[in-house]
Amino acid sequence: MDFSLPPPHCSFLCAPLRILVYCVCISALKPCPNSPNELLEKIKDDYVVNNYLWTGDIYLSAFEPKCRFTDPTLSFVGRDKFVSNVQNLRPIVDSLTEADGCRSDLLDISLNEDENYVQSRWRMIGELTTLPWKPKIDVIGRTKFWYRRASGDDINGGVQVYFYDEEWEIPAGKALLQLVTPAGTISNGSDLD
Repeated sequence: MDFSLPPPHCSFLCAPLRILVYCVCISALKPCPNSPNELLEKIKDDYVVNNYLWTGDIYLSAFEPKCRFTDPTLSFVGRDKFVSNVQNLRPIVDSLTEADGCRSDLLDISLNEDENYVQSRWRMIGELTTLPWKPKIDVIGRTKFWYRRASGDDINGGVQVYFYDEEWEIPAGKALLQLVTPAGTISNGSDLD
């Protein structure tokens, strides 16, 4: 079943349809992961199967409705806000890249049950081929997905992420410079090439 939304640039007549589709998506959420190990597997699939660093396609039920999302450039609260942000960015990303020009490489993933987080180390690579200077995004980072037992009437007693904490291995400014320089000009600072 595909719950993708109409493009946000569609006319104002599509707005009610987008809202209706979004409400159906949220109400059709799958159960949250039953255990920390299942959470790790859902997060792993987000990278390996869904290419989520580029698509924003995450297993939504793994995140609390008021989850805090933080990376080196911004911070916000709310699963709905995450969906809204992705909805606004996705058409831009799609217009700047080829279908196979972006990938999310999962370099490592581990579970720390003593402190209640899943940690991933990843590499986000994307060639922005539609721009004349052909920039390439190449960032290595780590994300900690802090989780706790889910609560609420509609929850199955599993676990959900309450804090998404992302860090990059290069300064944010250097990573953002990759957008305005030709590919290969700004290194990601790793020896993975």
